[in-house]
Amino acid sequence: MPAPASGCMPYGVLRDDPPAPRPHYLFRADLGSFRHTLVRLPAVRSPWLREILENLTQHRARLF
Repeated sequence: MPAPASGCMPYGVLRDDPPAPRPHYLFRADLGSFRHTLVRLPAVRSPWLREILENLTQHRARLF
């Protein structure tokens, strides 16, 4: 009975289906969605997370 596996295929084992395609670019989170998520967190009042939010807002202001 087939069982799911993780990792690489063992040497010498042939696949009968092609591997999944990989994206041609790195994942980048949408700044608006990221900011919206941050402001909804109760922890956003902590200094380290507040600093991230402020830097994100300043960075976004320079883009537009």
